[in-house]
Amino acid sequence: MSMIKILALPLFTATLSFAACSQAQDSAPNKVELTSSAPVTNAQTSASNWTVIDAESHVKFTAAQEGNEFTGQFNKFTAVINFDPSNIEDASVTARIDISSVDAGDKDRNGALPGKEWFFIKKFPEAVFQSSSFSKTGENTYAAAGTLSMKGVSQPLTLPFTLDIESSTADMSGMVTLDRTLWELGSGAWSTDEWVSTSVTVDIKIKAAAK
Repeated sequence: MSMIKILALPLFTATLSFAACSQAQDSAPNKVELTSSAPVTNAQTSASNWTVIDAESHVKFTAAQEGNEFTGQFNKFTAVINFDPSNIEDASVTARIDISSVDAGDKDRNGALPGKEWFFIKKFPEAVFQSSSFSKTGENTYAAAGTLSMKGVSQPLTLPFTLDIESSTADMSGMVTLDRTLWELGSGAWSTDEWVSTSVTVDIKIKAAAK
């Protein structure tokens, strides 16, 4: 197999999902807990417990191999979220990504990703994002600051996102660009962007329905 064939691009994000629980297609529906310490009024009933709509949620990533852009995704991730738009000081999120669920859109990339040069899944099976604070940046737009831990390395990460809550439905979307080398993803010959881009864009979309 050629050098190019064994290239693989990791991500994140994932991120990292910021606002959802996603399972494999044959598993039970994902659930997100969205709680608030503020009094609940009729207008706030959507900010309680949520069930993620799997078919309309994802954690994807985009990068380039030899200058050719490709997109992959993580098929399994979970998150516990406490978020009330009127009380973001008490908001928190812990998101976990099952790294073995990665699909980089190519059998050679998928075959290389579990190895030591990339995710080293045998020793580090998951990535974790733990928030530390939230800020409101505009109408229905926010930023979640926290730490992303992956492959035994923890780095600060801020995820900008939008959140729209209407009646019993919530839509969250976020996008952030990561430098994979900060988490030692793609070591040795893959530590530069000669073959695989060091920049990885993570795209997160969550649609949830109130229980």
